Amino acid sequence: MSTAWPRTKTPTNSCEFAVGGLLEIRVGCGYRSVSDVEAMITMIRTAINSRGTLEKFAIVADWRNVHIMPPDVAQRAREMLAGNNVRVTRSAILTLPEHPTTNLQVVRLVREAENQQRRHFAAVPDLQRWLGEVLSPPQRVRLSAFLAGD
Repeated sequence: MSTAWPRTKTPTNSCEFAVGGLLEIRVGCGYRSVSDVEAMITMIRTAINSRGTLEKFAIVADWRNVHIMPPDVAQRAREMLAGNNVRVTRSAILTLPEHPTTNLQVVRLVREAENQQRRHFAAVPDLQRWLGEVLSPPQRVRLSAFLAGD
């Protein structure tokens, strides 16, 4: 069975608050260049700046379309992940278990970013359990829909 992701015909990178304080990041095109990472950083800043300055939020990042990144791209992604916003309660990155080399790279980037609120997952239920601890019931419903590709 194929695990092609996302289920849209034209994958895109996106970032938005859809329900309350859950920032949804979808990396549908992957991170192929430093400019791809820079564009995501801009999207994240724009989304965060649209919220109240004291409002806390959680992040779910769907990296299932991310593949091995070249060294310069991985370095910029690490710098992005190292950003520490005190308003972030938790941040979860999801990759595919079928991509073990990519998973190793992402695990390394998360570890080197030294952000205790950020974790990597290769299994949806584990991510939902951990992130769900800080989400409201409507946010947990939205998290499930987001991870299902909606």
